[in-house]
Amino acid sequence: MESQMLKGVIDGVILHIIKNNETYGYEIVEELKHNGFYTMTEGTVYPILQRLTKKGYILGGYKKSEIGPRRKYYYITAKGSKYLEDFYESYKELNQAVYKVIGGIDESR
Repeated sequence: MESQMLKGVIDGVILHIIKNNETYGYEIVEELKHNGFYTMTEGTVYPILQRLTKKGYILGGYKKSEIGPRRKYYYITAKGSKYLEDFYESYKELNQAVYKVIGGIDESR
């Protein structure tokens, strides 16, 4: 996936993952890869998590792990939920506009 395109959506995608389930960084990376974001690594995701924390969209706290060291779990804040709702609407509008221009994508090209 083109990195400039990814920059426009990754915050919303990560917030959506966190909204659905309080989670930690490695789980977020695995969820992203499982859903087609193959280039995402922990080295890419952790700075994004720090940025989202600074903006007040998420908070993190350490929890004991049954299978290893403590993990920092992230959860979405009210401000993050509001941003995510705005993201959904903006993405929907953008997706519709792009689809109007390019229509169905011919896979044979």
